[in-house]
Amino acid sequence: MKLIFSKKKLKYRASILNKSVKGIKLEQITGRSKDFSSKAKGDSDLTTSDGGKLLNANISQSVKVSDNNLKDLKDYVNKRVFKGSEYQLSEISSGSVKYEQTYDNFPILNNSKAMLNFNIEDNKAASYKQSMMDDIKPTDGADKKHQVIGVRKAIEALYYNRYLKKGDEVINARLGYYSVVNETNVQLLQPNWEIKVKHDGKDKTNTYYVEATNNNPKIINH
Repeated sequence: MKLIFSKKKLKYRASILNKSVKGIKLEQITGRSKDFSSKAKGDSDLTTSDGGKLLNANISQSVKVSDNNLKDLKDYVNKRVFKGSEYQLSEISSGSVKYEQTYDNFPILNNSKAMLNFNIEDNKAASYKQSMMDDIKPTDGADKKHQVIGVRKAIEALYYNRYLKKGDEVINARLGYYSVVNETNVQLLQPNWEIKVKHDGKDKTNTYYVEATNNNPKIINH
């Protein structure tokens, strides 16, 4: 049964429901945390932490950053950051700009092992921390690529499982990969819809992860 959002008095932005998934097929993947130890050797601007899995870098050149202009930072990411073209802009906040690693142009969602975080001081990028998933590949099991469910169906799953109620507002939805098994060095990542919801009467935004290749999807309340 198709849920009519207006009758249930759920709020949403029209652009969210217009996201097309025609022809998009995804599958589970695995990845390992990259060790940056060898990259940091011999470079005074680079150090590592977390057993080599986090690269810490000081930025010696002037990279200007403002809310209205991220071009210089984007150029720096693409030209100077290790495999920077595999990261996409995720969040801009006071004092920081965050990027997420991608796989086949889909973001690895909310994952501390696949992020690029710039520290901004006096409207300039002063330093960054980088983590990365390496050796990413489809799982070895019988799982193959499956058609992705539409964002409407993912939101309906939230409603029918009582995560949404009258007056709630869906403020954003993104398709990507979310870690469902996180061991020391290896992660299993599953196609998911990341859906952000502003619940009626609440100040805090809740984030839900809805399995994107199952008509009866599992839901994680992050």
